[in-house]
This record gives sequence, C-alpha cells and structure tokens, in this order.
Amino acid sequence: MPIIHFVSNRNVLHESSATGRLLGERFNAGGPQIFRVGAADVSLAGGNPKDDDNWRVGATKLYAETLDSRAGKEKLGSARLFEELRVALKDEDRDIVIYIHGFANTFEDSVRRAASLEHLYSSAGQQVTVVLFSWPSNGRVQPAWDYFSDREDAEASGLAMGRALMRLVEFLTRLRQEDQRVVLAARRDGQVPAKDALRQCTRRLHILAHSMGAWALRHALRKFSELNGGRITRVVDCVFLMAADEDNDALHVALKLQPLDGLANRIFVYHAANDVALTISDRTKGMPDRLGSDGPQNLDRLSERVFAIDCRQVAETQPLHGRHQYFRLRDEVIRDVHATLADRPQDGRPGREVLRPGRSWRLAPDRR
Repeated sequence: MPIIHFVSNRNVLHESSATGRLLGERFNAGGPQIFRVGAADVSLAGGNPKDDDNWRVGATKLYAETLDSRAGKEKLGSARLFEELRVALKDEDRDIVIYIHGFANTFEDSVRRAASLEHLYSSAGQQVTVVLFSWPSNGRVQPAWDYFSDREDAEASGLAMGRALMRLVEFLTRLRQEDQRVVLAARRDGQVPAKDALRQCTRRLHILAHSMGAWALRHALRKFSELNGGRITRVVDCVFLMAADEDNDALHVALKLQPLDGLANRIFVYHAANDVALTISDRTKGMPDRLGSDGPQNLDRLSERVFAIDCRQVAETQPLHGRHQYFRLRDEVIRDVHATLADRPQDGRPGREVLRPGRSWRLAPDRR
C-alpha cells in the first residue's frame, strides 16, 4: 500500500482521519505561511490506475508539531518527514518527486492524484516516491471567480512552499556537515567510513508542477530566496512544468520563474497549443500568453538547462479535461518522463520529433 507524505498549508479539520478528510479548502488558521506535514495510506481499489476514482485514501494523520523555541521544546513535523524519507530512500533506489497540483483540487483529490502519479511515473529504469504539496484550492472548476480565488490562494501559498523548501535545504546542509565530520574523522585514522555511518541519501530530488501549481512555484522561489539571503541553492535535479498556467516569459524574468535556473539542473516545459483550459485562461480571464500553451517565449534567450516538449499531438484525453491532463493520462508523455528520470539521452528517443536539436521536440502519438 503506497504511503503519500504531504505538506500543506490548508486549514486543519482533524489531526487524523480514517478516510483522508483531514484538511479543508482554506488556509491554516495561523496564516498562509504555516504548513503542516503528514502521511496518508492510499490503495488502488482496482481498474485503471490513471483514474483517480480508483484510488482510496485510508488512514491519514498529521505529524505532531510544537513551535516552542525554548530549549528542548521545539518539535517540527517536517524534521520527522525528512528523516523518514532519508531512511527509506537510502535503502531503496527511488527518487523523490515533489508534486504541486493545480486549480480545483480538494485535499483528498490531490492525495489520490499523487498516488496515481507515483504509480505511473515509476518504471523499471527509475522508481519514484511522490511527496505532495497541497495548497487550498477549492475543488470546483465553476464558477469562473473560483479560478481567481484559487490563483490568489496559490500565490499566497508560495510563502509556505518557500519556508518548506528552506527547511529542506537546512536539513540537507546539516546532513552534509555531519557526514563531512565523519569522513574527516575516518581519514585521520586512515580509514574509509562505512556506508551506514553516513547520513546523506544520494537519491535525486525533482519537482513536478501542473497548471496553476507553476504560479504557486513562482512565489515559492521568491520566498525561498528571501529566507536564503537572496541566494537560490541548487538542490533539485529536474523540474517538470506540465501545462503551466504561467506567463510564457516566466523563465526569462527574475521575479517570475527565472530563478529555477539556479535551483535545478534541468527544466522541462511540456506544452500544448490546443490546451483548452489554458486558452480559456488566456482569452477570457485576461492573462498573457501561457507558458503551457506555446512553451517558452524565446528558447534562444534561456540557458541550456531549459528544454521544451510540444504535446499538441498527444494532448487529447477526455472532452471535459480540455487537453490539460495529458501529463498523467497519455502514455506518450508518461514514457517521455520515464526516459528523463532514467537519465536517457534527450535526442534520439522513439516518439520524439526534433524541432531544435538538444533543446526542443514534439511528441508523436502512438500508432493505433
């Protein structure tokens, strides 16, 4: 049974639940910058794992947290989360994918989607563990003003995301410092430290932001930089921007997503010009051209860490999805993500048509 670890700044309904009804649609009572962490048991009830309704959320709990700075009183749930993941990943060949969901997701929806993605994005080439960041979107596509409510909530949630990322960097820094002391002590004795004596996990960290999750990520980067003395620490291997509801110049602008170039080794923009959901965002909600529609505004002006994958020929799923859910429902896209996570070369992949060697490709549909 998969266990989905999560971070969330939603309001707390219960500290534990047998069915996942733990967090609500609004911010934590302490404000949008406050987050809690926990874990949910999730099971596949049968049928297609791509169908969120086939996943069942079971026992769910928040980790205890005491924000008392007096000596010995402070207890951070995030410390427990990071340590559990460190131990698990050190024993298994699994990467971590941090998943930031988009517009109109309840907490339970986002947990089911995270479990589905963990199943779908794992392959023989590389297994993954998905860690969810769930921000308070209201779970409704209509009416139109709910879109703007969620957009405001996603922006404010950047405060909590940035703080969570800062805690992760601090945790990784402590591990590195502890290991350095162990290595130096062993060298003084003419020894090589045993693997079990080292605390660092060597597995990779990735981020997957879908739709409005990319807008939230923009504001998380801003808060992280502020907390980190204006610096962006490179702690992420791949960032996957899937159907990003962001401006198409976002990767060019320092106050938008340009800092991703300092955070990650590689940035992959999956986009589709026929994405109906983003077309509506563009034309009816007064938004600039979307990154998830046409891709980066000018790939030539971006660093060679940025890659673009055109999904217009593989965007079709179900009519109600508005060609916006291909990142999890089309096998062509899932296989492409598998190949990247398994460190296969970007050029020369089956199913890719080269648009610009080494930088941009179009995914071709499977032959029926």
